[in-house]
Amino acid sequence: MTDYVFRLVTVADLPLLAEWLEQPHVRRWWGEPEKALVSIEEHLRDLTVELYIVTLDDRDFAFIQVADLDDEDDAALNGQPEGTCGIDQFIGIETLLGKGHGPAFMANFCRALFDRGKNRVLVDPHPDNIVAIRAYTKAGFQRLGETTTNYGRALLMALDRQENDRQ
Repeated sequence: MTDYVFRLVTVADLPLLAEWLEQPHVRRWWGEPEKALVSIEEHLRDLTVELYIVTLDDRDFAFIQVADLDDEDDAALNGQPEGTCGIDQFIGIETLLGKGHGPAFMANFCRALFDRGKNRVLVDPHPDNIVAIRAYTKAGFQRLGETTTNYGRALLMALDRQENDRQ
């Protein structure tokens, strides 16, 4: 198994994230880089969101964030079990796309969330983002259906902690 390291994002990582957000494959789904970077900066001060740089072989290559959704005010997310969180991520280095890293590091990250007591992990890719949907499926996520969240059209997908994983 590949060893991915998840380290907390610091202010010093913002230039790297800005560079990644400019990449066409990231920009397509994350929108205007300046606006996305402001959102990431705001999340650095938000205790309900954790931001991580994903490292492989001592090389930073991806970003992942997790948010506690138990008190989320998005109607599209109503009815989720207690202990639900949402993740968003991207691979910043284009040459590492299509090599299985996305599903692998997401699966590792979700296992760590389940070890911390989370019961469900949600993702909400745009329904046209076939590459992301394929990666989530490979990581074990199941489709819940299309919806409209506070951020727009989405295909809601979930990965649930298995009974044998419960403490």
